[in-house]
Amino acid sequence: MKSIKLAFFQYAVFHHSPEENFEYIRQAAEHKRCDLLTLPELFSCGYAFQDKKQLAGFAEQLEQSRTVQFLQQIARNIGGAVSGTIPELGRNGEIYNTAVLVDKNGLIGTQRKIHLPNYEKQFFSPGDDINVFSVTNSGIKTGMMTCFDSWFPEVALIMRRKKAGIILNSACFGGNVTPQILPVRARENQTFVVSCNRVGSEWFGEEEEHFCGMSQIISPDGRIITSADNREWWGEADVDLDEKPAFSSLICRDFEAEHQKYKVTLNREDG
Repeated sequence: MKSIKLAFFQYAVFHHSPEENFEYIRQAAEHKRCDLLTLPELFSCGYAFQDKKQLAGFAEQLEQSRTVQFLQQIARNIGGAVSGTIPELGRNGEIYNTAVLVDKNGLIGTQRKIHLPNYEKQFFSPGDDINVFSVTNSGIKTGMMTCFDSWFPEVALIMRRKKAGIILNSACFGGNVTPQILPVRARENQTFVVSCNRVGSEWFGEEEEHFCGMSQIISPDGRIITSADNREWWGEADVDLDEKPAFSSLICRDFEAEHQKYKVTLNREDG
């Protein structure tokens, strides 16, 4: 039995105020211990922007990112690794909505959001690669998909093909579709899934958008182990990484081989 503690922290992200968000997360995690903590999408700055120029003021090059340095501190305090998404400034001025995975030693890996809803297409460029990363204190391979990425089965499937045992989903959503999709992703790939959505609201021009929370930790058979409502919530669960789905039987002992019957690739825009 190989047990680790998974956790998420859903809260109302402070609009355009990284320092307030850093301090709030720091206080919430001060006395917590876990192996893998997931934070919301764009937890450092919020989701609503007037234009790309305004967003650019919060975008960071990962090699010198104060947010990554902050996450190193959090990882050191909790004794594990932490993930969430931040605006990444690319080499040619592009901005990506990028999930980062950080431990006490620094950046373990990154995953740029691939599927952008129409609103985000005004600001962000899409990612064009999918990878998984070993979390140093557990050895478990971890994939990261951001919010809308979870609507596309291929993203999680490619991560599973690359031996991901845990998939993290940082998110900003207000509806109830994504919480219904994520247990399916866990079940069809036989992986743990940790979802961290935010709560609170932001103004998009004259329209206020509310975020619904509903973060989850899900087992490889789609069973919801821990879930939140629409309030601030620190959720955690001890899980056995060797856990087999409850539906395991003669029918699906060769589940991996059945997966391999399909060729699934991500087409890059540059061909």
